Amino acid sequence: MSFVINRACPSCKQLNSLSLNTKNIKCSSCQFSLYFTCPLCKQSLKNNQWETDKHGEFTVCNSCSNTIHLQKIQNLFNNLMKVSYTQKCKLCNGPTIYRTQANIGHRCFNFPKCSGQTSLFTQKKECLVFLDFETTGLELTKDHIIEIGALKIDPDGFEHTFDTFIKSPIKLSEKIKTITNIHDDMLTHAPEIAEVIENFHLFIGNATIIAHNADFDVPWLINEFINHNLPLKQNNVICTFKWAQLMKEQRSSLSALTKKYKIGHLNAHRALADAAVTKELFFIYEDAQSIARPIQPLSDFEKILNKINRYKIKKKAIA
Repeated sequence: MSFVINRACPSCKQLNSLSLNTKNIKCSSCQFSLYFTCPLCKQSLKNNQWETDKHGEFTVCNSCSNTIHLQKIQNLFNNLMKVSYTQKCKLCNGPTIYRTQANIGHRCFNFPKCSGQTSLFTQKKECLVFLDFETTGLELTKDHIIEIGALKIDPDGFEHTFDTFIKSPIKLSEKIKTITNIHDDMLTHAPEIAEVIENFHLFIGNATIIAHNADFDVPWLINEFINHNLPLKQNNVICTFKWAQLMKEQRSSLSALTKKYKIGHLNAHRALADAAVTKELFFIYEDAQSIARPIQPLSDFEKILNKINRYKIKKKAIA
């Protein structure tokens, strides 16, 4: 099995040409090849034996005895992350990872397995889903979702993505095309919402949902679940926009915060890109430990949806 490295080849500068396997990282466009080392102790893994579990191929480092998954190594390369050998996790004393080119803090290499640790004998595992929608407009009862982007960190610390266009029953306005860089022809062969919403429901499961401006995204999510007879779960929700306001940020928009914290945001206003940036922002505030997570139950957002629906009914009655 091989994994794609979403970075330019350091030799020929070709994009989408690097792949990672248990032996090395190699380029399909030139002769570049690199043997990688254990991310936790820097010892070579060149001659290690690899096995497979539910997370894919892994090896046990002969030097530090840590289990290293190929998927974890891919994630480090794709996100330009480095391992700190000096700054330890405050909860489990394990290694931390960080991005050198961004003004963000360190987070535990094993996150979220170590988070919420309350004693030596109990350990809370959590699953986080960072999500974002692109829509045909701002009116939930009138407009439609055209793109879903979500990034999940499972209880074992592995990242998974959900990324799809959604066919729109209406033509996109010029304003939406300009903002999102999504055009009608990109949605022509996309699945309808009914074809993907059940899989997205399963993808989220009982995870904590994180969105930037959750008051917008989460009611859309609940509305689609209700429309397709999918049960609502007792998910917690964290809004990084509200967290930014609690942190007394001068400006709380995603674009302003990415500039402040030097978070790469190449595809702004595209769902998966915005979800990935929301993840980075979450860890900045989590690492700061100055303001607690602004956790809300999903039921708070049901109230927002109900309010929108009541307004819609009232508007029709007046008309």
